[in-house]
Amino acid sequence: MLARHGRLCTRLMAGWFDRQAIPQAKERGSAGTIRVGVISQFFRKHSVWNAIVKGWFQRLDRERFELLAFNLGIGEDHETQFAKSRASHFEQGVRGLRQWVDAISEQRPDVLIYPEIGMDPSTLKLASLRLAPVQVTTWGQPETSGLPTMDYYLSAEDLEPAEAQENYTERLVKLPHLGCCYQPSQVVATKPDLAGLRIDAESPLLLCPGAPFKYMPQHDRVLVEIARRLGACRFIFFTHWNPSLSEKLRRRLEAVFARNRLDFDDFVTFIPWQNGPEFCGWLRRAAVFLDTIGFSGYNTALLAVECGLPIVTREGRFLRGRLASGILKRMGLSDLVAQTEEDYVALAVRLVQDPGYRREVSERMETSRPVLFDDVAVIRALEDFLVSAASRS
Repeated sequence: MLARHGRLCTRLMAGWFDRQAIPQAKERGSAGTIRVGVISQFFRKHSVWNAIVKGWFQRLDRERFELLAFNLGIGEDHETQFAKSRASHFEQGVRGLRQWVDAISEQRPDVLIYPEIGMDPSTLKLASLRLAPVQVTTWGQPETSGLPTMDYYLSAEDLEPAEAQENYTERLVKLPHLGCCYQPSQVVATKPDLAGLRIDAESPLLLCPGAPFKYMPQHDRVLVEIARRLGACRFIFFTHWNPSLSEKLRRRLEAVFARNRLDFDDFVTFIPWQNGPEFCGWLRRAAVFLDTIGFSGYNTALLAVECGLPIVTREGRFLRGRLASGILKRMGLSDLVAQTEEDYVALAVRLVQDPGYRREVSERMETSRPVLFDDVAVIRALEDFLVSAASRS
């Protein structure tokens, strides 16, 4: 379906491009650095920037590569300033599609990378055009783009199954390990106000921090079964910045609990969206982190690791369902990766009911977590890929 959608997008955008009568971009000379353009609306504190893009700007060899940043977003913070300081060229502002095409073409990138395709229309429209000899996307949106204009998809060895190429229209490139050069957050946690939220301090807390759209109805029974086996416990959800999405999820879960003769209000609390220190406070206070089944978390899972909070996940068939399991396997914690929903429930229950096991898992996480951070091998492999891809264009 994504391939069909991608063909439709490129056909529509090709028609638009032809009507614009855009002059053909001049070819670059052969000498000099490789010009790598990055097109995103997230040159700011955001999961796509934190997990994927920031490491490129920190570690790519600037004597061999020029980073050209095209910021489609309007938000700006200290991460935006950092990106500006590392880019050879930084372009941002409210612009029309034709203006962006002209700005990108003028810089004559050798390679264009789209960290995500699908979160906003402008990125999708630009990605549906051929604006550089080599065009690449990656897992800020953990699906194939389906676009014939995308040549490569950057993923990671620890995040993909053996037959992964079948899931992509692009040529799959698996970077080493988790495919990211990620820095620890070093956020100082603040203590959550359980009393103010009317949460029993004696009840074990199970964090469910995924965005509402990541919770698929077919997996709702997992929460019901955990609640049935534990009795007293509290699932903590975080109200999305679009509260209507969280309200839909809340109503659906309420109905599921009612059908199973459990009082939803005895087990589930939706709390306001938390900032970094507040969220880390919940991670340090909780007993278990319940990863979303089928559409896993990455940044949230890494924060849980930093806070020593045991994670329960189930490894999915596709990249989108293998992010947290990749992290755990990289750390040698495969025993926290469930193969079935029944295993998922049993593992969550054990971690809550067995403090000794939970403490052992936290200690193992603390010992092994350095392998997750500042993985320069990923950057060296990315550099090799960029050189090879640019030479073949």
